[in-house]
Amino acid sequence: MRYLTLIALLGFAPCVVPLFCIEDDRTRWSLLISAFVSFLGFLATKAVIPTVKAYTLKAGLFGLDINKRGSEAGEKKIPESLGLASGVVFLVCIVLFQQLHHHDAASVVSWVSNGGRYADIKGGLQQGADDAWLVDYNAALATICFMLFLGFADDVLDIPWRVKLVLPCIASLPLLIAYGGGTGIVVPKPLRGLAGLPAYLELGLLYKAYMVMLVIFCSNSINILAGVNGLEAGQTFIVSCAVLFHNLYELSGAAGTIPAVRDGHLFSAYLMMPLAATTLALLLFNWYPSQVFVGDTFTYFAGMALAVAGILGHFSETLLFFFIPQLINFVYSLPQLFKIVPCPRHRLPRYDPATGLLHPTPNLNLVNLVLRLMGPCTELWLCMRILIFQIACCVAAFGARRLLTGIYK
Repeated sequence: MRYLTLIALLGFAPCVVPLFCIEDDRTRWSLLISAFVSFLGFLATKAVIPTVKAYTLKAGLFGLDINKRGSEAGEKKIPESLGLASGVVFLVCIVLFQQLHHHDAASVVSWVSNGGRYADIKGGLQQGADDAWLVDYNAALATICFMLFLGFADDVLDIPWRVKLVLPCIASLPLLIAYGGGTGIVVPKPLRGLAGLPAYLELGLLYKAYMVMLVIFCSNSINILAGVNGLEAGQTFIVSCAVLFHNLYELSGAAGTIPAVRDGHLFSAYLMMPLAATTLALLLFNWYPSQVFVGDTFTYFAGMALAVAGILGHFSETLLFFFIPQLINFVYSLPQLFKIVPCPRHRLPRYDPATGLLHPTPNLNLVNLVLRLMGPCTELWLCMRILIFQIACCVAAFGARRLLTGIYK
């Protein structure tokens, strides 16, 4: 558990400095209140999981830990689909955040400090968000909620892979229909001279197609980099913290003074705070040795939440940098995903009961690649190796972004 504590500190600690460097009182108060509600979400998820765990086990939603096959732990029934608990609490948190952003957070604090009298509600609360922001927020809420439902349906019905690829397209419909932002991109400076392109290129429907592809990738990429205790929830926690740090860093700088840019990063931060908090609570139960499995319910909803944050926060390019391990895993897995190479149902390592170590198999994924490159290890250290790589990629993404500022775009 000390490794999990270290990961939690590495995720949250860097976010504290930029949070308190934000000069705008309204923005800072909104984020602090949101952080408090996210903490309550962490406690609620932690409290709810044991109950949901008992119900899923009773309903026959359980699995066996294949990476412990041949040992006593490999015969134990592990409750499945516990991503449902963190997903529901996450949705409750972002519904509350909608009200916090709609009404100026500083006036909420003032209203509460004055006794919170019902008669003073209208006079004490000021509107802080326009209708367009609320439309985007509700579309994001509907999209994530839809993906949570479809993920749970997949856990129950065991939907084929070819259908799984279509699920994010269906879930993203509310987002695509309600999206009212720009549909163009800033062309990188090196391409402007080489290809004779303008500084800003309008893509129209092609941008909507890009949004769909990003949603499909994010939703499925976490799902296929899986199979090790703590890996799905661990990578989600790290990426969500990286996105949150990016949002807070931008809000503490010049971007925080530009309303359109500020609202995009605020929107993303409102999603990432509860995602990181509820995921950490789930990780307490999913860490090695796992007491619960997160299921496709979690991987789909978490991937969709990250995709929505990148799209409506207008930093989808930066988001892809945080997904470098998932991109490597996806590209490396393509021969099996397209059936060029035989693809078993579970592309997991081989467990040796005599030594307790995992060994690589011929399956093409990052889990087995790490074992080939670094040698056999325990399941705990396999997860740690991949999560350390995830952290390193996120740090490298921040470094690359800072170095290329003014050169690339």
